[in-house]
Amino acid sequence: SRGLGDVYKRQNLYFKRDGKETIVFQAPTGSGKTFTIAKYMVELVNSIERDLCFLWISIGKGELHKQSMKSVKREIDETITCTLLENEFFGSRSTINQNEVVFINWEKIRSKNKKTGEFKNILMQDKETINFPEVLKNTHELGRQIVLIIDESHAGATTSRAKEIRDEIIEPDLTIEMSATPVLTDDMQAKVIVDPTKVIDEGMIKKEIIINQDIDKIVDDEMDSEQLILESAFQKRNELALKYKEQNAMVNPLVLIQLPNSTAGDDKKESVINFLNGKGITEENGKLAVWLSDEKI
Repeated sequence: SRGLGDVYKRQNLYFKRDGKETIVFQAPTGSGKTFTIAKYMVELVNSIERDLCFLWISIGKGELHKQSMKSVKREIDETITCTLLENEFFGSRSTINQNEVVFINWEKIRSKNKKTGEFKNILMQDKETINFPEVLKNTHELGRQIVLIIDESHAGATTSRAKEIRDEIIEPDLTIEMSATPVLTDDMQAKVIVDPTKVIDEGMIKKEIIINQDIDKIVDDEMDSEQLILESAFQKRNELALKYKEQNAMVNPLVLIQLPNSTAGDDKKESVINFLNGKGITEENGKLAVWLSDEKI
């Protein structure tokens, strides 16, 4: 967060300049980008004498924006409120409130009808009630400045559709792009780059992952390759559990077993469950959980 703090000291300069400014925050996956930006927003609203609101766009399929909101809400104080676009802006809201963060699913606002060129999402369409582009326009007219945060910006922030929405509809006063692998250009006014070695030194991410350590030491002619890997994972879990117990640490190591999405997955699931049941790990005793697309136990 130190690099962003340096940018913060120059924040008034970025807001006063003509044109739209961009800050790029580059940090490795797992280094706490969401946490850092959340704290940065709190610092902005508590320290800078400006009327601000925020748009947090998550680029990518799924419900990533909801995950982001959940993470951000854990780190902010009462000065900032968090809302979901699809929950709040169906015609009843005319502006974004001061110090409000609106979380947006990029996939839901970007799609257009190929024939008509109209946005598919009703929130973006012209209609009798107010649409989201009009909310943004009204917010600007209040003199409220919009800070646009683009999460995983490498995944599509530079496409023509993204530029259209950013430059012609949102028109942010400041854009913050966050990514482990951002697309860097010369016109970006500030680049905050976190060296991966610093994150590794802090113990937040690992330099390397050891795959199937000491698997060759397991000697059992009756095991197939799948059972051999499961046995290796089982033994490693027990080894880690013992080390934590020796340190009086309340940690219970978890083993994740991924199954393929196919009919073969059903056969794999059955054989994995049989193996684990043989080790005393069952759904009944609470030591086994199943989380598949069509089944959650």
